[in-house]
Amino acid sequence: MQPRRPSIARSHRIRRVSAPPHTSIWTQLLRVALAGVLLWLALRGEDLAHLGRLIAGPSWVWMAVVLALVLVDRSLMAWRWIVLVRVVEPHPRIPARELLRVFFLSSFVGTVLPGSIGGDAVRAVSASRLGLPTSVGVGSVAVDRLLGTVSVLVMAVVGLMVVGRWVDSRILPAVAAIAAVATIGTLVALFDSRILTRLVTGIGQGRFPRTERLALKGLASLRQYGDHRPTLLTVLALSVLVQILRTIQAWGLGLALGLAISPLWYFALIPIIVVVLLLPISVAGIGSGNLAFEQLFALAGVDAASALAMSVWFLMLGPIGSVPGGLAALLTPAKPHTKTP
Repeated sequence: MQPRRPSIARSHRIRRVSAPPHTSIWTQLLRVALAGVLLWLALRGEDLAHLGRLIAGPSWVWMAVVLALVLVDRSLMAWRWIVLVRVVEPHPRIPARELLRVFFLSSFVGTVLPGSIGGDAVRAVSASRLGLPTSVGVGSVAVDRLLGTVSVLVMAVVGLMVVGRWVDSRILPAVAAIAAVATIGTLVALFDSRILTRLVTGIGQGRFPRTERLALKGLASLRQYGDHRPTLLTVLALSVLVQILRTIQAWGLGLALGLAISPLWYFALIPIIVVVLLLPISVAGIGSGNLAFEQLFALAGVDAASALAMSVWFLMLGPIGSVPGGLAALLTPAKPHTKTP
């Protein structure tokens, strides 16, 4: 009998992911301050009582549809990560139920940690405590995050093209070029292992040994996916599907709030808003997301109060979608398992 893998129950005792204390504190304080300023800019001149009534009074039939779609997109996100784990995971494999537990628990924890990186770190650490090699845990989470970002950039470029006539002609080409370069660079690096090999062997030339060691480990974790192009294409397709579902969720929120605008507006604007939400200038998208909704949906003729109400609900969908899976992961007893000979 070979020794048991560490039980998933141990992964509930999440290891704290340390960061340089002063940098972390000052960075978070700056982000909180920026969130406050941006939120003030979004709310200035608004009737807060009217805004509160809009937020509290959507059609709950449409809200039920939106929440069901949130559960679907969370399930797709879990599936794409498990696909990435399985393609490079050594035998014996960790049962899917335990990987699902890790994913939903990390998503739940990520809603109370600063930024999405907190949840990603929890997922990688928890997976390693199950016996998953660190390179697989870190690599799967990193590739999942990279392809998710690529899918957002792709849809944002499409959205910019749709609303291009309302955007400053000098801004559109620059933004589209940046997004295209980031997308192509990421895909080339992931799909061609030779690119990552050159990066791994060429970083730093020995001048910064500690930084180089960390970079080498990170790039090596990504390099293991270079020869698994069908899997990367599958995960990229799932990532695009997740972004489409999130756009449909926003459309459902608009219907719940009584907005009668074309669905095309949501497909044009939501990917751009998601890019704004990914920028590390706020906390959980507060302020930056609200202002983006207000300014962009004004192009579609939506009044500021309705756009802000939609932004509040859209920002809440992530935490709401993480709660059921997170609570299930915390409350369901773990089933210990053993390695097979």
